[in-house]
Amino acid sequence: MSKSMHPDPRNFFGEETSLSQLRFFFIFCPNNSGTTVLSQYFASQVGGYLPPFGNNEGQMAPAVTEMMRTRPWDRNQKFDWVFIREQWEKLAAGDMFIEASPPNLMRADAIKTVFGRDSSGLISICNPYQHISSAFRRYLNDPKMVAQHWLRKARAIIRIRQEYPIFPFISYEKFVENPRTINESIGVPFKDTALPGKRGSDISGIRSGYCRAIGFLTPNEVIAINNVLETECDVMNGLGYSICGPEILADARARDVQEFQIGLNNRREFDRRIESKLRTN
Repeated sequence: MSKSMHPDPRNFFGEETSLSQLRFFFIFCPNNSGTTVLSQYFASQVGGYLPPFGNNEGQMAPAVTEMMRTRPWDRNQKFDWVFIREQWEKLAAGDMFIEASPPNLMRADAIKTVFGRDSSGLISICNPYQHISSAFRRYLNDPKMVAQHWLRKARAIIRIRQEYPIFPFISYEKFVENPRTINESIGVPFKDTALPGKRGSDISGIRSGYCRAIGFLTPNEVIAINNVLETECDVMNGLGYSICGPEILADARARDVQEFQIGLNNRREFDRRIESKLRTN
């Protein structure tokens, strides 16, 4: 395959490098947006060291987790990146460290200072309705609050794209449709592989969770989410997404009725757990 089809990766300063020269590879992507599968797939294609902690996130490495999990989404919270790098290098033992801790997207410039010369990256995000539904189900936060958090993270992704246009931007939807876009973006041949997926999830491999996530939402929740997202349509548009009304539910059901039904079943179980918790309190 021609060199144009297999571009050389670039470091944080835009300098051409190669995978064999990289000590770190960062995947900048919000939580609940396919980060785990993206990092597992990347590792399966290029080798390297994928941390086994948590959902394959460097922030959960024992030596650094107390630091990196202290107000991780607070942009003003400072980390000792020199120390973190030293600990990660010990774990990787000479291999390329594949790092996809979601809060990293708040600290790309600090990462550049310590890692920039021998590191590269990739940027991703998933459909906001899928992210909001998934985070709502997992963290029990108000969907409106989750939507506000998504906008904050989406703005950070846009900022990284602007500051580091040398890094490929591949949405999770595009990745699911054609995983080889990852290979094409970094210049490595495709290897067929099986992926375990996210811990605690009943989804393995490269699959869309969109219809399942939409099935979890109610029409009123979609309207409430839209009331937040509509305040920053430029963010939505800048990432290739658009506002969807409650008809998103019927569209998702028509697209994959089985997955949509799983979402409905998950919601019934979710509501039962909430009701049970309220009764015990």
